[in-house]
This record gives sequence, C-alpha cells and structure tokens, in this order.
Amino acid sequence: MKHKSETKQHLILKQTVHCTKETAALAMEFASKLNPGDAVAFYGNLGSGKTFFIQQLCRYFQTEEEPTSPTFTIVNEYHTASGEHIYHFDFYRLEHNAELANLGLEDYFYSENFCFIEWADKIRDFLPPQRYEIYLDLIPNQPEERTIRIFQKSRQ
Repeated sequence: MKHKSETKQHLILKQTVHCTKETAALAMEFASKLNPGDAVAFYGNLGSGKTFFIQQLCRYFQTEEEPTSPTFTIVNEYHTASGEHIYHFDFYRLEHNAELANLGLEDYFYSENFCFIEWADKIRDFLPPQRYEIYLDLIPNQPEERTIRIFQKSRQ
C-alpha cells in the first residue's frame, strides 16, 4: 500500500564528521533517542556510510547478530539483548515495485520493532509517514568526511 499523506519535515541535526569514530559517536547519540517502532530511512550514494551507521545503531542496541547489509536478501532480522527486533532493509537491487508485493512491508513498518532502511529513495511511496530520515553526503576529495543530516518526518 502506498502512503501519500502529507508530512512535515523537521531538521534535527546537521553535522560534518571527519572520521569513522565521529560517525560512530553521532550514531550512538542518535540511537539513544530512538524508541521501538521507529523507522529510519537512509539516503546517500554508494559508499556514503549507510551500512556503517546502521551497524553502530545495532551496536548501541546490543544485537546478538553481527549486522551486515542485506543487499541480496532485502531484509535481515537482528535480536537485541533486551529481546527487541531490528529489521534492516537494503533496497539497492530493487528494480520494480512489484518485487515488494510479497514482502509485507506494512507488517514490518507498523510493528513495534525498529526498521532501518537503506536506499529508501527506491521505496519512498511505501515508507511510513512518521519516520526519521538520515542523509549521508560525501565531501569531495575527503574519503572519511561526510555531512550527515537527520530529519524527523511526521503527519501534518
């Protein structure tokens, strides 16, 4: 089901990080504000750090499994030490929305579990209207530096 309801967007944070240590610290700080049921959509070019950021979020929540990008399986499920579930999606290889038909996205997105979504731009019309969006933009000629912007979207 597509969701085209009006949403408003609020910039929570904009920061330039200079190394993976700073990115990890920012991810940990962001994770401390998340609640079960939150969806986080990630945007950025290949190699911008989406998977690394999600790995840090999973570290914060102490997942029992080592997080890896589900590029071929579309979704990985991780379990936290406190019994919560994290769903990690990667839509990089998605070519047609028809591929989403049997995935049951709404069951995931409207559960009381965390949903971390890489390549969210490929399923923009299917994302829950209430979510966080994280944009990771590489800085030219600075392989470790990126600007990270975090928005909170909600229904109007």
